[in-house]
Amino acid sequence: MLFFWPAVQPLLRLSSHLLSLHALAAPSAGERELPGNLLVREHVIQVPVCHEAGPAGPLGAIDLFVRELVPADKPSDTTLPCLLYLQGGPGFPSRRPTAPPSGWVKAALEQRYRVFLLDQRGTGRSSPVTAQSLASLASPSLQAEYLSHFRADSIVRDCELVRRQVCKVPKLTLLGQSFGGFCILTYLSLFPKSIERAIFTFGLAPVGRSAEEVYRATFTRMEERNRRFYERYPEDVEVVRAIVASLEKEPPALPRGGTLTPRRFLQLGLLLGSASGFEDLHDLLELSKCPPPTATGESSTLLPDHFLLAVEEAQQQFETNPIYWLLHEAIYCDGAAEGAARGPSDWAAERVQASLGERWDYTRRLEEGAPPVLFSGEMHYSWMGDDYAWLRPLKPAAQLLAGKQDWGPLYDQQVLSSADCPPVACLVSYEDIYVERKFAEETATMLGGKAKLWITNEFQHSGLRDDPAVFEKLLKMAKGVIAIPS
Repeated sequence: MLFFWPAVQPLLRLSSHLLSLHALAAPSAGERELPGNLLVREHVIQVPVCHEAGPAGPLGAIDLFVRELVPADKPSDTTLPCLLYLQGGPGFPSRRPTAPPSGWVKAALEQRYRVFLLDQRGTGRSSPVTAQSLASLASPSLQAEYLSHFRADSIVRDCELVRRQVCKVPKLTLLGQSFGGFCILTYLSLFPKSIERAIFTFGLAPVGRSAEEVYRATFTRMEERNRRFYERYPEDVEVVRAIVASLEKEPPALPRGGTLTPRRFLQLGLLLGSASGFEDLHDLLELSKCPPPTATGESSTLLPDHFLLAVEEAQQQFETNPIYWLLHEAIYCDGAAEGAARGPSDWAAERVQASLGERWDYTRRLEEGAPPVLFSGEMHYSWMGDDYAWLRPLKPAAQLLAGKQDWGPLYDQQVLSSADCPPVACLVSYEDIYVERKFAEETATMLGGKAKLWITNEFQHSGLRDDPAVFEKLLKMAKGVIAIPS
């Protein structure tokens, strides 16, 4: 059954005036010096849940946390440029820095940037959204209304407050990983004059494309990714088939209280999008090969507890960071777009998978000699509210969000294609299973000549984390020092 929100005419264009220009309290900050010439400052400001209503609105205000990293030998140098990092997701906080600094953070500090790591609203230390916190709201409709303010349009208005209240600079350099890049496109749509330059790593959003179009493309990508996984580890074809058959017969309870159904197990394909993904999944599957002995000393047919625990740990982000489930399809609902891209999402991944027939029906692949059982990727389903214990109380709110028809605008294509936008550099993985390359290329074309595009099969979706040279090359591209790496 579909649940629909009351019909409200969405704004046809993004409105930057919805930004609340004041924080509720002055930023609070603590600081410490760490090894590697690193000074860390922690800032907390309050921001309205609904920027249109302001802090006095019915939903009130929430904390917003941002961590500032500066070279310890330049602690008070306000002339250093500011780089704001936007994490992938939705629903995940910025990664915590290492001491001494490493990876792209080290590279940015060596370029004498002040680096700001934002915990986007509802994540980390920014009033985190959890099943526990949402229980304080009296009804699923209130939960859904609250959650509707945790998309990119609200996140970038928070970023503007950070720029003004914390960074205190006229312009920022932005770095966005995956969903963080989606946020940058919204930022460019709303506040292009606040941005010096922008760097996208695997995060050029499919502007103008519907959730259904996105999933049709990513299911195709996942078929190829499955083929290559089984090509590397052919022995896992029968291992996976045996596990799925066992789960189909008797799905076991997991330590958190969830149920390991075949469909939930097959969500482990989410691992396949990183550089180490094939090995991560194969190593996890190996744990299923050592069943516990029975009282008679014979091998049991039960899946071992340490395997079940490993599966649950690999999937814990759905329960600890429920925005990832609740709002994932909503990131594709743009009230400024035409047709189906406006929404509702209506569990698009689930509908697309059903339309693909036998290829994605695991029950048709359990017989010996049948084609391999396919793992799904970054697809989110209504039934997760049954199989994941911590998501069960949130299922009614999730249904309301899936049926919501009046999402606001995310992108202003007129602004994005105009000369007002600053230079951008974009890294796109040729075979990304999360962000479809063809749609990323379309978005880059819309951005025009100011967008420098680096397409490669050298990196998977984890490239920014895997190689600090990625940031260094993209920064040079954004500054016009180089065209594309060769």
